[in-house]
Amino acid sequence: MRNIAVKICGIKTLDAALAAARGGADFLGFVFFRKSPRAISAEAAEEIIMDLKQASFEEGFALPKTVGLFVDAGEKEMSEAAPFLTHFQFHGHESPERCEEMGLEFAVEVIKAIPVAAADDIAAAAEFAEPCDLLLFDAKPPPGATRPGGHGEAFDWGAVAGYTGETHYLLAGGLTPDNIAAAIAAQKNAAFYGLDVSSGVESAPGKKDIALINAFLKAAKSE
Repeated sequence: MRNIAVKICGIKTLDAALAAARGGADFLGFVFFRKSPRAISAEAAEEIIMDLKQASFEEGFALPKTVGLFVDAGEKEMSEAAPFLTHFQFHGHESPERCEEMGLEFAVEVIKAIPVAAADDIAAAAEFAEPCDLLLFDAKPPPGATRPGGHGEAFDWGAVAGYTGETHYLLAGGLTPDNIAAAIAAQKNAAFYGLDVSSGVESAPGKKDIALINAFLKAAKSE
């Protein structure tokens, strides 16, 4: 059995956060991008995280790492969320230098999303491998999309075999409880670290489904 890390992204409610944490999620993602149906304010995210910490203390479950998703954000926006986050996840046009600089300035680890449509896109990861702590290979958004992820689109997961770096990566894009096994089986790379899901555990855009969260975590953790 492989030790598969799981990130549940797009958390907007305490119920979803609790379900994910109790089920063994390693990361919880909070989207600070207003165009997303999963967008949340820094104040609301902080309140969820504080309540989650209290529940973790009382119930004894492990507290997931907390990730803030940003898209070409300014430093003011990041500074509002940094105190209660362990990671920044960049989904925009951030340069390797920007990723490294923000990680150091705000004392967080950095995840950089690499949009993938074909094997050639994997090459873009090379310049981010050193300045970032984790990479995220996600499906390239469809033409005309107003946000960089969370569309439920999949890509050829086997294309990631072209990645030769040592920095660990998460896999995203069209994942559901039903296709986890196939996605994991396609990862032959030693740098494969885990899975990132958002729309695949929702009943509607931005509405997390507790049963689907539980099913996803159970499937991932049994691989």
